[in-house]
Amino acid sequence: MRPAPARPRDEAPSKGLRVFGSLLAPTTVLTALLFYFGTRHATYFCRRFGVHYSVLGLSAPDYLIRSSDGMFVPLTVLAAMGLATLWGYRFLHSALAPRTWRALTRRAVPVLVSLGGVLLLLGLAGLAVPTLLYAVPGLPGLCVALGVILFPVAEHLHATRSGKHVAGVVPVIQWTFTFVLASIGLFWAVTDYSAAVGDARGYEYETKLGGMPETVVFTTKDIGVRGPGVTMTTCTAADTAYKFRYDGLVLVLQSGGQSFLLPKGWNSRDGVALVLPRSNDVRLEFSPADAQRDRSC
Repeated sequence: MRPAPARPRDEAPSKGLRVFGSLLAPTTVLTALLFYFGTRHATYFCRRFGVHYSVLGLSAPDYLIRSSDGMFVPLTVLAAMGLATLWGYRFLHSALAPRTWRALTRRAVPVLVSLGGVLLLLGLAGLAVPTLLYAVPGLPGLCVALGVILFPVAEHLHATRSGKHVAGVVPVIQWTFTFVLASIGLFWAVTDYSAAVGDARGYEYETKLGGMPETVVFTTKDIGVRGPGVTMTTCTAADTAYKFRYDGLVLVLQSGGQSFLLPKGWNSRDGVALVLPRSNDVRLEFSPADAQRDRSC
C-alpha cells in the first residue's frame, strides 16, 4: 500500500516575511523610523510650552533617545500579545483531542473574520473621523494592523482543517500586502502614541516645575526675563562681568547651542518660555532643589 503523499507546506508566510524583511533590513530605514518617532515626541513636548522644536537644534541622538519613550509600550504590548497568542495556539493544539480541535477551528474561522472586519472598520472610522478615537492614542492604527492580520490567520486555519492549500505566487503576494498594511497600521499607531507621550511628558514636566533644581542665569545686559517666580537682581560690584542675575528658572533641555528654560511658576495660560543662545554673555549656574543659595551677586 502506497503511503499518502505529504501535504504541501504553506510557505507563503515565510516567503512574505523574507520579502518584508528585505525592505526593512537596512539599518538606515530603521534609524529613519526611530528618528521620525523621536521627532513626533519632541514636537508635542515642546509645543506644550509654546516652543517650536526646530529652534532647539536637537541632534540625531536626542531624537533617537526620545523615540524609545514612545515605542516602549506599543512594542511591549504587541510582543506580549503575539507571544500569548502563539502559546495559546500551541497549547490548545496539543492538549485538545483532534476532533475537538477541528470543531474549535471550524467555529474560530467565522469569529476571526468577523472580528477582523469590525477592527478594520473601526480603524478606518478613526481615519475618516480623527476625533472619534482621539481619547485612545494609537487605537485606530492598531485596529487596522490587527484587523488585516486576522483575515489570513482565519484562512490558514480553514486551509489546515480542510487540507486545501493554495500554491503559487498568489499567497505570497497576499501575505506581502498583509505585512505592508499591518506595518502601516503599526506605524500609524506608534506615531500617534509618540505624539501623545510627548505631550504627556510636557504636562508631567509642567506639574513638577516647582520642585525641580533651580537654574540661575547671569548676563552682561538686561535680557528682560519676566515670569511667575522669576526675580532679577542688578549686580553692582565693579569687578563682576555679569551685571544681571535671574533666579526662579528651570532648565528644560540644552542642545544645539540653545538653552530652553521655564519660570518655576510657568502655566499654560500666560506662561512664556525662554530660549537662550550659548555665548560668553550668558552664564548658567545650577543647584539642587533643596539647596540654600546666596541670592547676592
